[in-house]
Amino acid sequence: MPAERISRERLTEPPGEIYTTTVLEPSFRFMLDEYFDPLLETNRAWAVMLGDTGIVAPDNVRRLLGALDRMSEEGAAAFAEFNPDFEYFYSHLEHRLAELAGAAAAGEINLGRTRPEPLTRMALRPRIIRIHGELLSLVEVLLDLAAREAGTVMPQWTHMQPAQPSTFGHYLLGIAGALLRDVDRLSAAYRTTNACTLGCGALAGTSYPVDRDLVAALLGFDEVRENTIDCVASGDHGLETAAAVANIGVTLSRLCEDLYLWHTDEFGLVEIGDSFAGSSSMMPQKKNAYPFEYVRARGARAVGEMTSAFGALHNTNFGDIKDVEEEMVPPVFRGCDEMVTSLRLLGGTLGTLVVHRERCAARAASGFSTATELAAVLHRKSDLDYRSAHRVVGHLVLLATTRGLSPGEVGAALLDEAAREVLGRDAGLADSQVRDALDPSGFVAAHQVQGGPAPEPMRHALAGARQQLADRREWLDRARSGLDEASDRLTTRVRDYLGDSHG
Repeated sequence: MPAERISRERLTEPPGEIYTTTVLEPSFRFMLDEYFDPLLETNRAWAVMLGDTGIVAPDNVRRLLGALDRMSEEGAAAFAEFNPDFEYFYSHLEHRLAELAGAAAAGEINLGRTRPEPLTRMALRPRIIRIHGELLSLVEVLLDLAAREAGTVMPQWTHMQPAQPSTFGHYLLGIAGALLRDVDRLSAAYRTTNACTLGCGALAGTSYPVDRDLVAALLGFDEVRENTIDCVASGDHGLETAAAVANIGVTLSRLCEDLYLWHTDEFGLVEIGDSFAGSSSMMPQKKNAYPFEYVRARGARAVGEMTSAFGALHNTNFGDIKDVEEEMVPPVFRGCDEMVTSLRLLGGTLGTLVVHRERCAARAASGFSTATELAAVLHRKSDLDYRSAHRVVGHLVLLATTRGLSPGEVGAALLDEAAREVLGRDAGLADSQVRDALDPSGFVAAHQVQGGPAPEPMRHALAGARQQLADRREWLDRARSGLDEASDRLTTRVRDYLGDSHG
């Protein structure tokens, strides 16, 4: 069959100019950038399988594998010229394969196979692995900061009003926990992605005795996606990946919003290094925390890319369609690539973070954020139920703020006054009990509950988080080595066919 007529025998006209410029050539460019190496690897694995099963004669397998090696040496740049006569990216490469291996051998390469599979999965796997690695590096930075700032008492807010004191380390450990769950979502997306669809044909498989397990193993897939309609129709590997990436983006944006706020002159709790800060072309006093703005905005883009991917498949039929094969893919890839950039930027920025501990402590001592502990002490040291103690302390805060008193100026006398006005009796605590309860450091030390900010639960939580980090690194190492080992196996099988002349 002439190579020029690879795919259009059914049609009487060549691709039209508008169809070519709006669909075919952009698709070709995208696939050449993303799928060149995956397609050659897939063709190698398929050729080896065709030879092992006896479907294709060994001489033709050797011709195919030798030609594929030559195309790999030539590189993607050698195929940069788009020819509308060949229509598809795959056909361009098949045309060159026919020139090198002969038309008879090249004509066998797509036997029993739909050409796009499983290239999206193969291009997505290293992206997930890269994000996974960068995310673990960021978590490590956060855990190191959390350990360093475990004793840095600072305020925390609910509804952006002073709530309770904690420590900066306790806050960062919370973010690390959320990101470790994001790591697990990525791992789940990788498992969904790492299922081989080769051998699905157009939707019903093939009547040839192909070995789907063999090609899956040669390409580093953990399993075969069994149902052949599911193979060509499903896009959940892309959607799951995009959703995991968007979730990371949301987590990062919330971290950045907090640090951005705390970096302001009004809060003054943290400061990034000058090497990551920006200046102003007009205002000489400025030190702008731009990285937090960039990462925050890119989190929104991650959500947008996810929405695009989901929208591409929404209300489509469950079959082999361009919506699945092509239109869903670019936003997924873009979201992945931008997330790597965001993670690197934020990790580098946090490596320069300075926490102004005295300022944090001073802010924690204001705003009556320790009032809950005073209510707890009043409950434990008297016969009052907790709700009554809560009411007394609430009235105490009202009296103090009305009179312009700070927490450090409040003693037993004001608490008794509040109790008399609420309950008609004194509270009965000593000055030392009131002052100790309102002290932020004492508040933190008293909160020994599992997962709390006190030193002992923090040490336990940090150790647990570091173990989780180590476990996730082991998973990442296994995923990387799985792909490397499969590549080595495929190379060995190719050499078995080619012999010493290509050794």
